[in-house]
Amino acid sequence: MYLNTYQKYVEELIGEYESLLLSQLLKAVNHKFGIELPGIEDYARQMCYYGNYKMLAYGSDYILHVKGGEPDYDMIRSFDVLLSFLPQVIWHRKSRKPVSIRFFVSTLEHDREISVIPVQQGNERMLARYADDKFEDQKCEVVIFLLETKEQMKLISSTCNYKFALITRDGVVFYKKDAQ
Repeated sequence: MYLNTYQKYVEELIGEYESLLLSQLLKAVNHKFGIELPGIEDYARQMCYYGNYKMLAYGSDYILHVKGGEPDYDMIRSFDVLLSFLPQVIWHRKSRKPVSIRFFVSTLEHDREISVIPVQQGNERMLARYADDKFEDQKCEVVIFLLETKEQMKLISSTCNYKFALITRDGVVFYKKDAQ
């Protein structure tokens, strides 16, 4: 199947992250190529028709993923966190669970590594202990605990450098660890 440059990048992103929203893919494509495409739904439909992809309705958006697989909603939420750091993101990749995504952002002082950990209700203390073990020696500069509810903030305490994030209707909202 012939893919244009934008579709090749979408294919690369789906290959890495397995499932993403079309709106997320549009932001990523527009950022990568410095363009302002109004949409990529037609490109995605073509990839589904000729390739091994499937689109699944998700509210007013669509999830694009590989046929035979299931959407990874934690990854989709984590990718929203990554997108909120554009245009400072200089590198990103999928990570091993419980960390979903790792990425670097460019700042005036230096590049910072950020690790996103989705936190499902009931797993707060276990993931805080994981962050203590994994990141206590500043191996990672910032850990973002991606929460399902704001109440989860009270259940997480870690020795690493961390922040909280929530996905709301208005986008990603960040909280400092002392906002508990």
